[in-house]
Amino acid sequence: MQVAENHSYISKKDSSKVLHSFYLIGDAGNSALNKKDSALSYLEQEIKNAKKNSTLIFLGDNVYQRGIPKENSKNYKLAEHRLKVQTDIGKKFPGRTFFIPGNHDWYSGLDGLKRQEKLVEKALGKNSFYREKGCPLEKVEINDDINVIVVDTHWFVTNWDNHPGINDDCEIKTREKFFEEFEGLLKKSQGKTTIVALHHPMFTNGPHGGYYSFKSHMKPLPIFGSALNILRKTSGVTNTDQQNEKYNLLRKRIISLAQQSEKVMFISGHEHSIQYIVQDNIPQIVSGSGSKLTATKNVNGGVFSYGTQGFARLDVYEDGASTVHFYTAKDRKIVFEANVFKKDSIVEFTDFPNMDVSEKKREFTPIKKQIKGNSIISYGEKDTENTLVRK
Repeated sequence: MQVAENHSYISKKDSSKVLHSFYLIGDAGNSALNKKDSALSYLEQEIKNAKKNSTLIFLGDNVYQRGIPKENSKNYKLAEHRLKVQTDIGKKFPGRTFFIPGNHDWYSGLDGLKRQEKLVEKALGKNSFYREKGCPLEKVEINDDINVIVVDTHWFVTNWDNHPGINDDCEIKTREKFFEEFEGLLKKSQGKTTIVALHHPMFTNGPHGGYYSFKSHMKPLPIFGSALNILRKTSGVTNTDQQNEKYNLLRKRIISLAQQSEKVMFISGHEHSIQYIVQDNIPQIVSGSGSKLTATKNVNGGVFSYGTQGFARLDVYEDGASTVHFYTAKDRKIVFEANVFKKDSIVEFTDFPNMDVSEKKREFTPIKKQIKGNSIISYGEKDTENTLVRK
C-alpha cells in the first residue's frame, strides 16, 4: 500500500448527514465455478451496513474472459455463474444496483452485450444494465443534488468495423457527436455533484497507464517480458492502454470538458487495483480489483494505491462535501480514506444598516447623441430611476 506523504483526512463526524453512498467495484467477473472471489464475499458482508439511500455500481469487466457467450457454448455455464454471483449481491443490496460494460464484456460482440443485459435485468429489473438502446452515454439522476453520467468507453475505443450495426439504435452515430452530448450532460449537471462512471480510467498509475511490476518484466521470459512492456508503452498497440490513439483522444477530450465544470469526478475499474488520484484538479477513483490484482505506483497525482482485491465507498453529504473510503478483502477493513470535495460555499446576503431605499419620481431629461469630429453630442431623454439615499 502506498500513500502520499502529505495526505491528510478530516473525518465527517455526523454520518446521519450522508445524502447518498455509492459502493464501487469493478472487474469482479472472474470467480471460479461454484465459488465467489474474496472481494465479492467481503462486499456482500459490508453491504449489510448499507442504507436505502445508496447505490451499488459494478464498473465493467463483469464476465471474464469474453463476456456472455451463446447458450450452447461450453463456456456459458461458467460465464453465467460469474455474473450471477454479482447479481445475487445486487439482490441483497438495500438500495439500487446497476452494471456498466467493460472491454471484456464486449468480446462476445453486440449480441454478447445484449445477453448480459438480459441476464442482469432479469435478476435486478429494468435500468440495471446501462447501455440503453446501444447508446454509449446515459445520465442517471440519483437525486436533486447528484447525477451519474455513464460512459461506455469501449464503444469509443473499439474498431466499429468489427461490430456491424453498432450505432443503429442510437442517435449518437459519431465520436464527435458523443463529445457534444457529453458536454451537454455536464452543463445540465452544473451545481450538482457529478460522477462520471467509465470503465477505462482517465487517470491511472497501473499497467494500463504504462506502470508495470517487476513480475511483469519476467513474463513470459526475462528480457522478452520487458520488450513487451516497452512495446505496449510506446506503440499503443492495444486499445486497453492509455497510449492507444483512440483511448488517448477520449482521455484528453473528457478531461478537458470536465475541467469546465465544478464538482466532477471519475470512477472506474479496468486496473486490477484500488487507487485514488487527483490530477488536473479532477478526482479519479479506481476500483477494479473485484477479482484480480496487479501492482501499481503512486505517481502523477497519486494519493493512494494498493494492488490487492477490494472495493470503494463514496459518501456524498447534505452540505455538498464528499469522502471516499477503500476496503480490502485482505485486511477486512477500511485501509484508506480521503476528502474528495469540500462542502458547498454559502453566500449570505445581509442588509446595509446605513442605507435606505427611497423612490424618486421618474424624470426624463432630453438627451441626443451625435458624433461630431472627436466629440459626442447627446440628444434624447435621461431616465432617473430609484436611487439609494444614505440615512
